[in-house]
Amino acid sequence: MLNISVIVTVYNLEKYIRNCLDSILNQKGTEYEVICVDDASTDGSGAILEEYEKKDCRVKVIRLLENRGLASARNEGYRHAVGEYLYNIDGDDLLVENALSRMYGCAKENDLDLLGFSARAFFDNEDAHRFGNENDYVRKHDYPRVYQGPELFAELISNGDRANANRVLYCYKRSFFIENGLYDEEGLRYADDSMFSYYVTARRAMCIPDQLYLRRYREGSIVTSPLKKRYLESMAVLFCVEMERWRKMKFSPEVNWQIEKYFDRRLKEIGNLQEMFQEDGTEETYLESHPADSYFYKRFIKQEPRYIDCLSQMQLNRIRQAKALILYGAGYMAREVSKVLEYNSVFNYEVAVTKTADIEKTFRGRQIKSIHEYMGISQALIVVAMAEKHKKDVMPVLEKYGFYDVIWIVLEERSRKLNSE
Repeated sequence: MLNISVIVTVYNLEKYIRNCLDSILNQKGTEYEVICVDDASTDGSGAILEEYEKKDCRVKVIRLLENRGLASARNEGYRHAVGEYLYNIDGDDLLVENALSRMYGCAKENDLDLLGFSARAFFDNEDAHRFGNENDYVRKHDYPRVYQGPELFAELISNGDRANANRVLYCYKRSFFIENGLYDEEGLRYADDSMFSYYVTARRAMCIPDQLYLRRYREGSIVTSPLKKRYLESMAVLFCVEMERWRKMKFSPEVNWQIEKYFDRRLKEIGNLQEMFQEDGTEETYLESHPADSYFYKRFIKQEPRYIDCLSQMQLNRIRQAKALILYGAGYMAREVSKVLEYNSVFNYEVAVTKTADIEKTFRGRQIKSIHEYMGISQALIVVAMAEKHKKDVMPVLEKYGFYDVIWIVLEERSRKLNSE
């Protein structure tokens, strides 16, 4: 068995791939294979890979017929690997001298499932310095012993250190990888490089301070390109995948506390991306093939109300154009309708009921008034949020006080049943 399978993912990297492959093939002191996955490059990358495959028997090239994204490209490499350990490298980056020997030697000597290390950043040109600093991939603290994976993860989080660093900064045992099903999520256009599942399933893990990797900062890379909505899709899907992984594990309260901090940060990152993209007006259809993750995204990230469809676009336009808006009702249905209004940026509404004697005086921070107190507001639009069984009693009241412009909101059948119980 070979010591290490090095998986190189390539997409339109003709300017950089020779240097990357040379830095790998010049490694000494360990036996390895180099699996290059060409993700349907449209430049000269494919020809360069073919050249290296012909001249060096350690190089194997996998050619994808269509561009499938980094996650799927990595999985193809994993499926063809035969080494005792697996290692990923991006096709525009470099390994330092004897990096593979150091990785394998440390991992083998300590019988590790997971080995982390550091990197030094370098820059394509002076302008690339705006993307980061030389020590961006160096941990602040030392972790000199063998840990259980969850214990090491918790300590990294506690120290504010790089617990979820790039996949290229880890080497991991292939049997451990397969046993725990650590393949990337197929179909995602962006690989988030999360290491959470690796840490929490590793029996033996270490992070050494050695800077074994050279990370290139350049214009147009995944790291430096403007954020895209597909990043948000991947982060939402992986959040749910990792939560499910955590649900199946049993850790100490101390470890769970640090994991909570990790998920808090991930949730904040997803929320920040959502805020960044919410104003561009495009329909978010990228989670259609992930229904459970779509539900999480809609309800917990976008905070989309349960009854978002209770208002038609025509009704919403009428509401937005109303000179005065009164929400009629202060019960369960009214609360749900108010959430829909506010989600659609409609905040300038008053709240009214038939009689105020038997209810709370406020509703979601607004004073509740009796409907007769609004008599004389001739151009008011009334949005009624009550069960239909009250219609025969409510409509005469509205007509009595001169309100004829009315929208009656009907929620789904289940809500009406709940409201009547």
